[in-house]
Formats: sequence, C-alpha cells, structure tokens
Amino acid sequence: MPAPFLEPLVPGVPPAVSAWVRGLEEVRLHLERWVLDLPEEAFWWRPKEGANPIGGLVRHIAGSSLRLAAYALGLPLPEWAQRGREWELLGEPEPKEAVAARFREAWDLLLEALEGVREEDLAAPVPVGGQGVMAPRAHVLHHLVEHAQHHAGQVIYARKLL
Repeated sequence: MPAPFLEPLVPGVPPAVSAWVRGLEEVRLHLERWVLDLPEEAFWWRPKEGANPIGGLVRHIAGSSLRLAAYALGLPLPEWAQRGREWELLGEPEPKEAVAARFREAWDLLLEALEGVREEDLAAPVPVGGQGVMAPRAHVLHHLVEHAQHHAGQVIYARKLL
C-alpha cells in the first residue's frame, strides 16, 4: 500500500483539502504503526523528566486537532478536548485503549468534516483561540495537519528510544 501522499486526489474536494486529508491519514498510519501495540507502561514512559510521554502526545494530537477544527469548521468539542494542552501532555495516565479510542473518534470526525470543505470556504477568516485572532480558514487547517505531523514525529522518535 503506497503512502497516503502517493494516493490519488480525494474525489469531490479541492486539491488543498485532499492534501490535508492525506496528511491526516498519514498521521493515523504512523500512530497505528508506532504506538497502538505498546504496553501501558511504555505508552506513558517519559524519556526524561519533563519530556512528554507517548500517551500524552497522542492525547494532544487528538485534542489540539479537534480544537483547531472547531475554530476552522465549527466542529463541536467533546469535554475531554476542552481540557487543553496541559492535561493532554502532563495529566495523569489513563488506559491506553481510552486514548486510542478518542484518537480514532477524533480522526473520523476530522476526515468527515474536511470532505465538506469547498474551495470558496478556504479564504474565509475565522476566529482562533481565546482572543479570537482572525486567520484564513486554509491557514488554520494547514496548521492542524502540520501540528499533528510534528507531534507524530515526536511519537516515532520516542518509540525508537524504547
């Protein structure tokens, strides 16, 4: 199976949206390959004091992606995604399967929502963050994918350290 970026364009969406869909599919593949088979102890292992555990990074990828999608697309946020970055990265460990289930749920929501984005929607300014700074919807969606890819890379590196 080729890497998602080698797949054809997603039918019915603008090329930029197709690229973002493929980027999120790649994040899912990385996490399935590098994370979901880990035992609980390794899932919450920290390479050093102050470093983020793999489980925290997975929570953060899901939560931050949903928050960015809420800004860009108006997606409703589940309670756990409203807890924010500190809980995601530094909060108490929880069962790996609960984190994995929330990630899968978040990814299904994101991919479904992206398939409804039209070319004419991409330039619209949307309020981002607590201060409501305005940014083009396309930039917020692009950042969502870049941010998820960034942290997926951290997950892969942490796994290789185990």
